[in-house]
Amino acid sequence: MANVIIILILAAAVGYGIYSFVHHLRHGGGCCGEHDAPAKKVKAADTNKNHYAHRLVMGVDGMTCQNCQRHVENALNALPDTLAEVNLSAQNVTVWTKADADEDALRKAIRNAGYLPLRTTEKE
Repeated sequence: MANVIIILILAAAVGYGIYSFVHHLRHGGGCCGEHDAPAKKVKAADTNKNHYAHRLVMGVDGMTCQNCQRHVENALNALPDTLAEVNLSAQNVTVWTKADADEDALRKAIRNAGYLPLRTTEKE
């Protein structure tokens, strides 16, 4: 009788594992937006970095995947006269601005996207 119970428990565990695997394949497995289509990329109006006089690099905590990267870039690229590129492996974002960067506005945009802005590491 104990053997039957063990076999039923193992069968249930294997069944759940197969269900989880199929669910992951169908719906994705990202940390954010797991069941949603990826957000459309927001492009800055001007993508030529030579047109931007100021650059700063700021750390961002909480990014773990390309969806996270796109959320942060979209939040910053939606700001006027701003171009942003996230380096996911370095956990930072480089932001180019035409006027002197309003760091408070940049930090607020990152927070509103759901991430934690860290200190600025470079500023030109």
